[in-house]
Amino acid sequence: MLLLAAFLQTLTVTLCIESAPYRVVSNTETYEERIYPAQKWVTTSHLSISHNEASNDMFHDLFNFIDGQNDAGIKIDMTAPVTVLVQPGEGPNCENNFTMSFYVPAAHQDAPPTPINTDVYIEERPELHVFSRRFHGFAQDKDWIFNADALAQDLLTAGEEDINLQHYYTAGYDSPFVIFNRTNEVWIMKK
Repeated sequence: MLLLAAFLQTLTVTLCIESAPYRVVSNTETYEERIYPAQKWVTTSHLSISHNEASNDMFHDLFNFIDGQNDAGIKIDMTAPVTVLVQPGEGPNCENNFTMSFYVPAAHQDAPPTPINTDVYIEERPELHVFSRRFHGFAQDKDWIFNADALAQDLLTAGEEDINLQHYYTAGYDSPFVIFNRTNEVWIMKK
């Protein structure tokens, strides 16, 4: 009974999280084309070989911001997705540049509080035109890489033009407490 109550609480919390707005342009069997309007995101970066290692450090810094470590001292609701821009290093064992962002909720878009941590900043992200591939489970480094490569291959096979294969985004939608039906995406941007 306790497990069921915990599951229902997690499901309720997941369903109530505000998500970054976007418009679907088209769908295929393996990916979706979307446009995200220009919005504000709270952001930080980290150099690492591992997506998972970098994500742990960055998430902590961004969570502190929404937990009240900002110039207004206010708590801000968690949003979805948590995005990570992955800019691969030059070689197989080089550090990658990872940039994690939380979408700033609509209630704070006009005037978000300023982060206290100097490694965290408010990003004015321009409109993004992306191709998104969805997959499920607890994503590890190999899962992000596999799905980004599969999306790139699908786009090339479909004859999509003007795609940026120099870097990609990962997007996670669930709290660490969600065990089943976890939703993850990789995004490749249209130039």
